[in-house]
Amino acid sequence: MHADRRLRTLIVSQYYPPENVGMIVHSVAIGLHARGHDVTVLTAFPNHPGGRVFPGWKQRFGHVERRDGVTVHRVPMCPDHSDRAFARVIAYLSFALSTCSASRLGRDADVVYVYSAQPTVGIAPMRWRRRFRTPYVMHVQDIWPESVTGSGMIANRWATRAVARAVLWWLRSVLRAAAHVIAIAPGAAALLTDRGADPDRTTSLLNWVEPRSGDVVRDVRDDGRTRIVYAGTLGPNQGLDTVVRAAARCGDLGDLEFVVIGTGVVDGHLRALAAQLGAGNIVFRAPVPAAQMPEVHADADFEIVSLADAPMTAVTVPSKLQQALGHGVPVIAALSGDAADLVSDGGAGIVVPPGDVDRLEAAFRRAHATSGDERRRLSANALAVVAEHMDGGVALDRVDQILRKAAR
Repeated sequence: MHADRRLRTLIVSQYYPPENVGMIVHSVAIGLHARGHDVTVLTAFPNHPGGRVFPGWKQRFGHVERRDGVTVHRVPMCPDHSDRAFARVIAYLSFALSTCSASRLGRDADVVYVYSAQPTVGIAPMRWRRRFRTPYVMHVQDIWPESVTGSGMIANRWATRAVARAVLWWLRSVLRAAAHVIAIAPGAAALLTDRGADPDRTTSLLNWVEPRSGDVVRDVRDDGRTRIVYAGTLGPNQGLDTVVRAAARCGDLGDLEFVVIGTGVVDGHLRALAAQLGAGNIVFRAPVPAAQMPEVHADADFEIVSLADAPMTAVTVPSKLQQALGHGVPVIAALSGDAADLVSDGGAGIVVPPGDVDRLEAAFRRAHATSGDERRRLSANALAVVAEHMDGGVALDRVDQILRKAAR
C-alpha cells in the first residue's frame, strides 16, 4: 500500500479556490501536502457560480501558480452556469478537453484524484490510464444523469432520454476503469455500484468540514428574533420555490427574517416569486467570498438545507449541510434519505419531506418558537454530528489510504 511512500498525486477538478465550491478538493490538496505528498492540481480559471471568469484573471494555457504549498495548473474553458443545456455541456466538455493538454502531468503522477462534480471530468484521467497506466480515483459528488435531467434544462422528453442514456454509458465506463470510487453517502455508493463501480473498490465517505483550530462557540440569539439563512447555489435542484412559498406564509411573524445568499439560474425567478407573494420577510443577498462565510454562519439562528422532490434527493448530501453543522448552526432540512437521517438521528435540527410547503412552514414556525436553551442544545448536537461523521482529519486519512492503495 506504499504506506510510507511520498506519492506524486495529481488532482483534477473543474472547481478550486478562490471559488467557494472548491472547499473539499482544496482540503484534499492541502491535507495530502501536509501528509508529505507531492501534490499538483489541474483546474479551471475561477468562474463559479456566475459563469464568468473572476476579475483579475485571464484565461490562457501554461498558467501555473503556487497556493498553500501546492502547485496549481489552470487551463481555459468556456465558462457557463446558465440554464441553457447546450451551453452547460460545452462548458463541461471544454474543461475536460483542456485537461487533455496536460498529459505530462498525468504521465508523471503515481495516482490521480478526480473530484467529479460532473462525469466529463474523467475524460483525461481515463485517457491517461490507457496511455500511461496511471490509476485514478473518482470522488463522485453529484448523481448523474439525474443532476441534469431533473434540472429542467432539457425540456424535450426525447432529448432528456437520449442525454440520460449517453451519460449512463459514459458513467459506467469511467466508473469501471477507476482504481477506486468514493461516494458521498451510503445510498450514493449503492447507486454507483449499480451503474458500474466495483463494490469491492467503492467507499462511502461523507463530505467533511475543513478543520479549524479551537472550539466553535456560538452566541445564541435569545431576544425573540430569528434569522433563517439559505446560503448556496440558487438552482432548480435545490427546491427553493418551496422555501420561498413557505417563508411567505410566515409574514405574520414580525421577528422572523429569511436571508437568501447566493446566485444561480433561478435567482431572478425566486426574487419575482417572493415579490408576487408579498414576501417582505425575505432578503436576497449576493454571494460572499469563502473568507466571509463564517460571519454568515455566525449570524444565522437556523440554516435551510433543501433539495427538490426528486429521486436523487435520497442519495444526496448537500455540502451546505456540513458547513452549517460544522459551525454549530442547527438546520431546517427539507430532505430525505441519508442527509435527513444525519439531522434527525443527531437531533441537529428539524426535518421535513422535500417539496412540502405546509410542513416546511410549520418547521419555520417551530424554529422561531425555540428558546435560547433549545437553540444551544441544537447547536451542540450539530457539532456532535460533525465530530462523529464528518471529521476532516479522519476523512483525509481515509482518502490518503485509498490513494496509496490505488497508486502504481
